[in-house]
Amino acid sequence: MNCCLAVLLKDCSFWAAPVTKACSWSWRNILLTRRYLIQSVLYEVRDGNSFSLWHDPWVLGDSIVNRFGERVIYDSGILRNTLTSSVIREGRWEWPTTSCDLLELNNITVAIPLPAGRDKVHWMKKGGIFSLPQAWLSLVPHSPVASWAKVVWFPKRIPKHSFCLWLTFFNGHKTLDKLHSIGVSHSDTCIFGCGQRETINHLFFSCPFIASIWNHLLTLCEHNRGSGGWDMVSAWSIQKLQGNSFKPWITKLSLAAAVYHCWVQRNNRLFRNSFCNSESVIQLIVSDVVGKCRGLDRVVDNQLNSGIFHNWNLPSSLLSAGVDTGRSWSMS
Repeated sequence: MNCCLAVLLKDCSFWAAPVTKACSWSWRNILLTRRYLIQSVLYEVRDGNSFSLWHDPWVLGDSIVNRFGERVIYDSGILRNTLTSSVIREGRWEWPTTSCDLLELNNITVAIPLPAGRDKVHWMKKGGIFSLPQAWLSLVPHSPVASWAKVVWFPKRIPKHSFCLWLTFFNGHKTLDKLHSIGVSHSDTCIFGCGQRETINHLFFSCPFIASIWNHLLTLCEHNRGSGGWDMVSAWSIQKLQGNSFKPWITKLSLAAAVYHCWVQRNNRLFRNSFCNSESVIQLIVSDVVGKCRGLDRVVDNQLNSGIFHNWNLPSSLLSAGVDTGRSWSMS
């Protein structure tokens, strides 16, 4: 602490320390967090011996200099590096009254109590204790969780498949309709020969070629529903595939694998003139899904899970009659 005061702060307030070219990368970034940090700290003046009078944010969450400007220091006749205790006498505020700003400051601080004891800095609220998780939440902006988050990011997923699925939910793939609209492609017709316009909604999974793959996977996962465009499939997955019991999990795994491998197959046809039939694509997907399933610890042995195991030709040794609440999969 003494080293910081002497070398980094040079005995000035943390809130007044300038960001200069001489600052190291780490120190510069610490100083840049002050605009966020000031919203999370609460200064409680008591004896005034710990806070900078002009620069620390003890006046209703703000510093005097920030609220009134530098002129107030000159008007007061008080040194720039003085402490708050210089305007406290016998437990009461005692300000010079040589300017309108100082008179206003006196009126503001009348409402600030001065309890006995040493000055305190609280985190977020009075009595609040600093913690790294709370600091992270306060400093980093967080958006509401997307409705599809658990469909894309789930335990024991295949990362590259989930990333491709994430792009699909964001309509991020450069499909032919987009490329054609900017003149990159001379045609926007689906590369799988159905004659329709290639869009995200068509490719996943209205295209007959890709629909046959997805419908086969749905059957393996014990789902009785027809295929449709991405608008329908995404809405269905958000509604039906929440949770991490075995059936939703393997369906999410299959969905991500289908999107990934069908997109790879589309690119191979478009850019490499390389063709695979639907059976070959299904084999690639099944290989990835089965390989991931073999890494599971245990799956609860019930009629539904047994049926899915049979469909995917998974080893029955993974089925367990009991429920290991720590690491196994069970139906909710």
